[in-house]
Amino acid sequence: MLMTAMIAAVLMVQSAPGGVVWEQAAAPAPTVEAPATPLPDLPDWARADPFAWERAQCSPLVRGTEDMGACQARVRADLYAVLGDDLPDGLRPAAQLTDCGPRPDGNYALACNAPRREPAVRQAPEQDCRTRPQRQGQGVAWTQDCRPLGSSDQEGLRLRIGGRD
Repeated sequence: MLMTAMIAAVLMVQSAPGGVVWEQAAAPAPTVEAPATPLPDLPDWARADPFAWERAQCSPLVRGTEDMGACQARVRADLYAVLGDDLPDGLRPAAQLTDCGPRPDGNYALACNAPRREPAVRQAPEQDCRTRPQRQGQGVAWTQDCRPLGSSDQEGLRLRIGGRD
Protein backbone atom coordinates (compact mmCIF):
# COMPACT_ATOMS: atom_id res chain seq x y z
CA MET A 1 0.00 0.00 0.00
CA LEU A 2 2.79 2.35 0.79
CA MET A 3 4.38 1.58 -2.55
CA THR A 4 1.15 2.40 -4.41
CA ALA A 5 0.87 5.73 -2.59
CA MET A 6 4.43 6.68 -3.50
CA ILE A 7 3.90 5.84 -7.18
CA ALA A 8 0.69 7.87 -7.23
CA ALA A 9 2.48 10.83 -5.61
CA VAL A 10 5.32 10.73 -8.16
CA LEU A 11 2.86 10.56 -11.06
CA MET A 12 0.87 13.51 -9.71
CA VAL A 13 4.00 15.64 -9.28
CA GLN A 14 5.20 14.86 -12.82
CA SER A 15 1.86 15.56 -14.45
CA ALA A 16 1.13 18.83 -12.64
CA PRO A 17 0.42 21.50 -15.31
CA GLY A 18 2.33 24.75 -15.18
CA GLY A 19 4.85 23.53 -12.67
CA VAL A 20 7.61 25.95 -11.74
CA VAL A 21 11.10 24.98 -12.76
CA TRP A 22 13.86 26.60 -10.72
CA GLU A 23 16.69 26.24 -13.22
CA GLN A 24 18.63 28.90 -15.04
CA ALA A 25 18.28 29.08 -18.76
CA ALA A 26 21.15 27.43 -20.51
CA ALA A 27 23.57 29.84 -22.12
CA PRO A 28 23.63 29.56 -25.89
CA ALA A 29 26.37 27.24 -27.03
CA PRO A 30 29.23 29.04 -28.71
CA THR A 31 29.12 28.55 -32.47
CA VAL A 32 31.98 26.51 -33.75
CA GLU A 33 33.06 27.52 -37.22
CA ALA A 34 33.61 24.66 -39.57
CA PRO A 35 37.19 24.39 -40.68
CA ALA A 36 37.79 25.71 -44.18
CA THR A 37 37.58 22.91 -46.69
CA PRO A 38 40.92 22.28 -48.34
CA LEU A 39 41.21 22.79 -52.07
CA PRO A 40 40.92 19.61 -54.11
CA ASP A 41 44.25 18.18 -55.16
CA LEU A 42 44.21 18.26 -58.97
CA PRO A 43 47.11 17.21 -61.19
CA ASP A 44 48.83 19.82 -63.33
CA TRP A 45 47.27 18.48 -66.52
CA ALA A 46 43.80 19.02 -65.03
CA ARG A 47 44.62 22.69 -64.51
CA ALA A 48 46.01 22.93 -68.04
CA ASP A 49 43.05 21.18 -69.73
CA PRO A 50 39.95 21.20 -67.51
CA PHE A 51 37.73 19.81 -70.30
CA ALA A 52 39.90 16.68 -70.52
CA TRP A 53 39.83 16.34 -66.72
CA GLU A 54 36.03 16.39 -66.73
CA ARG A 55 35.86 13.83 -69.55
CA ALA A 56 38.33 11.60 -67.71
CA GLN A 57 36.57 11.80 -64.35
CA CYS A 58 33.03 11.39 -65.72
CA SER A 59 33.84 8.51 -68.04
CA PRO A 60 31.48 5.59 -67.36
CA LEU A 61 34.51 3.45 -66.54
CA VAL A 62 35.68 5.85 -63.81
CA ARG A 63 32.42 7.19 -62.33
CA GLY A 64 30.79 3.76 -62.03
CA THR A 65 27.16 4.02 -60.87
CA GLU A 66 27.29 7.76 -60.18
CA ASP A 67 24.86 9.80 -62.27
CA MET A 68 26.47 11.79 -65.13
CA GLY A 69 24.92 15.06 -63.93
CA ALA A 70 26.13 14.50 -60.36
CA CYS A 71 29.62 13.65 -61.61
CA GLN A 72 29.80 16.77 -63.77
CA ALA A 73 28.56 18.95 -60.90
CA ARG A 74 31.18 17.50 -58.53
CA VAL A 75 34.07 17.79 -61.00
CA ARG A 76 33.08 21.32 -62.08
CA ALA A 77 32.82 22.45 -58.47
CA ASP A 78 36.33 21.10 -57.80
CA LEU A 79 37.69 22.80 -60.92
CA TYR A 80 36.04 26.10 -59.97
CA ALA A 81 37.45 25.89 -56.43
CA VAL A 82 40.98 25.52 -57.83
CA LEU A 83 40.85 27.69 -60.98
CA GLY A 84 38.28 30.32 -59.96
CA ASP A 85 37.62 32.85 -62.71
CA ASP A 86 40.16 31.16 -65.02
CA LEU A 87 37.73 28.28 -65.53
CA PRO A 88 36.14 28.36 -69.03
CA ASP A 89 32.47 29.35 -69.15
CA GLY A 90 31.36 25.94 -70.37
CA LEU A 91 32.65 24.30 -67.18
CA ARG A 92 31.40 26.76 -64.58
CA PRO A 93 29.16 25.27 -61.88
CA ALA A 94 25.46 25.94 -62.40
CA ALA A 95 25.43 28.80 -59.87
CA GLN A 96 28.23 30.57 -61.75
CA LEU A 97 26.85 30.19 -65.27
CA THR A 98 25.24 33.12 -67.00
CA ASP A 99 22.96 32.83 -70.00
CA CYS A 100 23.71 29.17 -70.60
CA GLY A 101 21.55 26.34 -71.78
CA PRO A 102 21.66 23.02 -73.58
CA ARG A 103 22.58 23.08 -77.21
CA PRO A 104 19.66 22.59 -79.60
CA ASP A 105 21.21 19.52 -81.24
CA GLY A 106 20.30 17.42 -78.20
CA ASN A 107 23.80 16.64 -77.06
CA TYR A 108 24.96 17.20 -73.48
CA ALA A 109 27.17 20.23 -74.10
CA LEU A 110 26.28 23.71 -72.91
CA ALA A 111 26.33 26.88 -74.95
CA CYS A 112 27.16 29.94 -72.84
CA ASN A 113 26.94 33.48 -74.20
CA ALA A 114 27.78 32.18 -77.66
CA PRO A 115 25.76 32.46 -80.84
CA ARG A 116 23.79 29.33 -81.51
CA ARG A 117 24.43 27.84 -84.91
CA GLU A 118 21.85 25.60 -86.41
CA PRO A 119 23.10 22.80 -88.64
CA ALA A 120 22.46 23.42 -92.31
CA VAL A 121 19.53 21.45 -93.69
CA ARG A 122 20.54 19.57 -96.77
CA GLN A 123 17.93 19.31 -99.42
CA ALA A 124 17.99 15.95 -101.09
CA PRO A 125 17.94 16.23 -104.89
CA GLU A 126 14.71 15.19 -106.51
CA GLN A 127 14.87 11.58 -107.56
CA ASP A 128 13.32 9.43 -110.23
CA CYS A 129 12.57 6.00 -108.74
CA ARG A 130 11.61 3.05 -110.91
CA THR A 131 10.70 -0.49 -110.01
CA ARG A 132 12.55 -2.95 -112.23
CA PRO A 133 12.65 -6.74 -112.50
CA GLN A 134 15.93 -8.43 -111.70
CA ARG A 135 16.78 -12.10 -112.15
CA GLN A 136 17.72 -13.94 -108.99
CA GLY A 137 18.38 -17.63 -109.27
CA GLN A 138 15.36 -19.33 -110.87
CA GLY A 139 12.97 -16.42 -110.21
CA VAL A 140 12.52 -12.73 -110.61
CA ALA A 141 12.81 -10.10 -107.86
CA TRP A 142 11.58 -6.55 -108.16
CA THR A 143 14.05 -3.87 -107.07
CA GLN A 144 13.67 -0.12 -106.84
CA ASP A 145 16.27 1.94 -108.63
CA CYS A 146 16.50 5.65 -107.77
CA ARG A 147 18.55 8.22 -109.70
CA PRO A 148 18.77 11.99 -109.54
CA LEU A 149 16.15 13.64 -111.70
CA GLY A 150 17.52 14.64 -115.11
CA SER A 151 20.24 11.99 -115.27
CA SER A 152 20.36 9.71 -118.28
CA ASP A 153 19.87 5.96 -118.21
CA GLN A 154 23.26 5.43 -119.78
CA GLU A 155 25.97 4.74 -117.28
CA GLY A 156 29.70 4.73 -117.71
CA LEU A 157 32.25 6.92 -119.42
CA ARG A 158 31.11 9.09 -122.33
CA LEU A 159 33.42 10.80 -124.75
CA ARG A 160 32.26 13.60 -127.04
CA ILE A 161 33.94 13.81 -130.37
CA GLY A 162 32.74 16.37 -132.84
CA GLY A 163 29.76 17.45 -130.73
CA ARG A 164 28.09 14.05 -130.61
CA ASP A 165 28.04 11.34 -127.97
